[in-house]
Amino acid sequence: ASVAAMRLRNVHLAEEAAERKRLEQEVALAREIQVSLLPDALPELEGWDIVAGNIPSRGVSGDFFKVELRHDESEVVLMLSDVSGKGIAASLLTASLEALSAGPIHDGVAPEDIFSSVSHLLFERTPPEKYATSFIAAVDHKTGALRYCNAGHNPGLLLRKNGETKWLESTGMPLGILPEGVFTAGEEHFEVGDSLILYTDGITEPENPEEEEYGEERLREVCVKHHTEPLAEIKLAIEKDLHQFARGVPFPDDRTWVLIRRIGA
Repeated sequence: ASVAAMRLRNVHLAEEAAERKRLEQEVALAREIQVSLLPDALPELEGWDIVAGNIPSRGVSGDFFKVELRHDESEVVLMLSDVSGKGIAASLLTASLEALSAGPIHDGVAPEDIFSSVSHLLFERTPPEKYATSFIAAVDHKTGALRYCNAGHNPGLLLRKNGETKWLESTGMPLGILPEGVFTAGEEHFEVGDSLILYTDGITEPENPEEEEYGEERLREVCVKHHTEPLAEIKLAIEKDLHQFARGVPFPDDRTWVLIRRIGA
């Protein structure tokens, strides 16, 4: 009886291992598909520097970003989104969001109108509890004009050359919350040396062992401290400060960023 019980247990463990391996393979495939939706290279613009990336907290991410040229390459569009939930379900929603936004972005639609269309379509295609926060910025890289729309997302940080800052707050509700959303646009201007820092809450919401949240103000302080350094160094400084703050506490959410700076006229 004991031998039979041991064999049954071994069979059960083998079945569990096979199921676990199958799930790991599905997650790996989902991540591979999701990575293919992210830009494999960022546009190289004379007089501008762009840095972007994504680190998932699990095998797949609920974050999404896009950097694309349009209007005969006179304008660059940056879009950063964070969908509700985590794991494979969230990654499927990011794929839907990418597909819904690709056409309007390519066609030159204004940021606030892109979000109006995407929000309506997302509401029709997803359950009520599924939504996304998002920030989109259209930059004329010849003049430095910036037009943006913030759909319930973390405020973008406009970092001036002299170290002064301005938060670009929400100008509309999250995408997919209601059948018809109202979105307005904000306008700013890049001078040489100015930067825009876009990020998801995976960067501002990690906690330390005392359960204190990293927060937007600490992010702002790090950016101001390193504002004279290249964007890649600012990104590294943020990551270093995050790890020092968390002191080993696992990051609960995906970390995604898009940074752009005007470096020449």
